[in-house]
Amino acid sequence: MTTYGTLLNHSLNIIHSEKIMNLPYFKNILIYFMLIAFVIAGYCFSLLAWSSFPLNMEQVCGYLFAFNGNSIEQQILATIRAPRVFTGLMIGANLAVAGVLMQGLTRNPLASPSVLGINAGAACLMALSSIGVVLISDLPSILVASLGGIVSGALVMLLGGFFSARPHPLKLVLAGVAINALLVSITRTAVILADDKAYSVINWLAGSISNSDWQQWQNLWPTSLIGLLMAIYVARNLNLLALGNDLAIGLGLSISMTRLVSCLSIVLLSASSVAVAGPIGFVGMLVPHIAKKLVGHNFFLLIPASALLGAALITWADAFSRSIAFPAETPVGVITALIGTPCFVLLAIKSKQS
Repeated sequence: MTTYGTLLNHSLNIIHSEKIMNLPYFKNILIYFMLIAFVIAGYCFSLLAWSSFPLNMEQVCGYLFAFNGNSIEQQILATIRAPRVFTGLMIGANLAVAGVLMQGLTRNPLASPSVLGINAGAACLMALSSIGVVLISDLPSILVASLGGIVSGALVMLLGGFFSARPHPLKLVLAGVAINALLVSITRTAVILADDKAYSVINWLAGSISNSDWQQWQNLWPTSLIGLLMAIYVARNLNLLALGNDLAIGLGLSISMTRLVSCLSIVLLSASSVAVAGPIGFVGMLVPHIAKKLVGHNFFLLIPASALLGAALITWADAFSRSIAFPAETPVGVITALIGTPCFVLLAIKSKQS
């Protein structure tokens, strides 16, 4: 009897320990299901909300599974709402993953494509291209935005001491603020010179996906897919880099190669998004912190979680941006700025205290 009781207690202890060991696994699955549900809900809400025509789920199902070209509502969903929503989902994922890579690469909780000047550089060259600057205006928009992001990002990292042995996080942010101020001044000058194009340029600079169409989606997704695949590829290296440079090198990590692949991914993700929607701020800074609270610091989990959160954030923000001055359009960048600015201040205070 004693032997049976001992075996039973031992078996229960094993089962209990296995449950404890598997709890994080089931927790992560549950979190991912919730994030996917949040994205799907944002997709449906953005398709239907604040339209001059009455739209409902029946028409969404008809558009998705039994498209009727004679229905004006389904035509609106197919030609106006759907490309806008898909573009918002992709841009949100791009900016969030770019933020994760920047924070992992610099080990700076305030790092993001907007804070470190990449978005501002891409936007500056895009603005110069819109007013017909020689050579720039003849290049494809993705290439123009990429060049601007590369030049401004490299300049910020150089001035901020990113390539030194022990880079200081605050110095990097200060360099980003200084370069951002310079680029914003040049961009404003370009807007003044734009004359008849000034309104459209200003609307684009605020961060807007209101004019997104299938052509822009076709230009956006290939570059974005390459950048996201590169981000997943470098996830293991970033996990090793988080252990410290010396330990990472001892484990066989090539830091220079990790930086190169990560920076290429950041530029592709940020530049392709800016070329389509303008410089939407704070997504790359805010979303990684929320994702870390949900799934931890493992980049294999953090990158897809951030992509889902970023996609959902832009989609919901775009839907609510239409409600502010309906039927007029409010740029989605205004909503992300309203959310992100107080969060940035709190993170800056917390970073300074630590």
